[in-house]
Amino acid sequence: MGNLKHTMAAVIAVSLVGSLAAVQVFNLSAVRADKMTQEIETIDTAPAVLTGDGEGETADFNIPSNASQIVVGKDAYILTSGGSINLRAAADTESTILDVLKVGTQVKVIDTDEDWLKVQTGDFTGYVKAEFVSLDKNRVDEILLSSVMYRMGTADQSINVRTAADENSLILAQVAMGSWVTILEEPCTGWYKVYYGNDYDIGYVSAEYITVGEMVERSEVNTARNNRLAAIAKSGKIKTDDSAVAIKVMPDENSETITTLTNNANCKIVSGGTNWTKIIVSATNEIGYVKTANVAAVVPETKKNETAQSASAKSSGTSSSTAANTSSGSGSSLVAQAAKYIGTKYFYGGTSPSGFDCSGLVQYCCRALGISVNRSAAAQYSNGTAVSRDNLRPGDLVFFSKGSRISHVAIYAGNGQVIHAPRSGKSVCYQSLSSLCQYSNYVGARRVM
Repeated sequence: MGNLKHTMAAVIAVSLVGSLAAVQVFNLSAVRADKMTQEIETIDTAPAVLTGDGEGETADFNIPSNASQIVVGKDAYILTSGGSINLRAAADTESTILDVLKVGTQVKVIDTDEDWLKVQTGDFTGYVKAEFVSLDKNRVDEILLSSVMYRMGTADQSINVRTAADENSLILAQVAMGSWVTILEEPCTGWYKVYYGNDYDIGYVSAEYITVGEMVERSEVNTARNNRLAAIAKSGKIKTDDSAVAIKVMPDENSETITTLTNNANCKIVSGGTNWTKIIVSATNEIGYVKTANVAAVVPETKKNETAQSASAKSSGTSSSTAANTSSGSGSSLVAQAAKYIGTKYFYGGTSPSGFDCSGLVQYCCRALGISVNRSAAAQYSNGTAVSRDNLRPGDLVFFSKGSRISHVAIYAGNGQVIHAPRSGKSVCYQSLSSLCQYSNYVGARRVM
């Protein structure tokens, strides 16, 4: 095993290869911007680094000293409460500093010299105090994960992300098989609290279906998350006729309330959904959720002018495309209708709540709202009007193919998600559009409402 520092670099490098579009590993190489730590959210970071030889610090983290057990040729690990320790050119605190070794760094013991060890790590061979070296890898990992590192994990199959560590809690989304998540903590046996998706959303997944992998530095993840949120967040204001509105930890009425905001309070809108909108609370820089009806984007002056010009063109009859861009309220009703059947088993040829196939679900939900569409996915592609992928809104039907023919249809639910009946052995569920596009070819979309 090589230096843990190099291992972490390798993990991050591998992470960069993964596709963000597939709700895969996060972009840990996002442009560094320290100010975003203050602008976006207060996130745990690594402890303060002590660059020294351990004077005045607790070396063992309650681990019995095992310096006498360390022998030449053994792999060992730096374990220092100060965060790092100096690698010296000689067994002397006055000798040249060759490198600074972080807690958890793996070293190979070359020789022993009283209370010093001669070790090799990376490109250097030097000396460290024996009392700050441990053989207990599990305990070292435990210390790292408590404040310095996160574990990465991959989904063994398509799994639900929930609002709480409870199989009866609401489903937020799904992560596709092979997708990466960042494990933040294990709140109770059998569950992980994780970051998932392109926007580092937080949710809970069953540990049963996650394969735990390498560790990654928290500072890397936190910086990338801050940068991502800063890049997509838009100015917004709270809108309410009541005294205040509740900002929730999760998009769930029953979840914990972070704070309350009054009318016209500033916020940053991260992403919007049919019922809930993810925001950054300006006063506290916390991430939370507010009812979509209670938040509005702040339109820049340039956009206001463009909107006014568009309205003028419409009134003069010069625009023929605005009808396709009307309010998404009716489309949202189709999403709400489909959401009633989350968990309904897939059944080939099924057209009722006892079992649906993909087009059967679409036809049944449309019929409930008085809309007539064809029976098969291929035939439904002739219903309604064409919509570009960039202009999707809740309620639009999205179509996929395998080979030369359309073979699947789903209902766009907003916020990059669809509701669909996937295949035999599965149930009606939410899934990210990007992950679905990994397994099938995106054909197009139709607006039927």
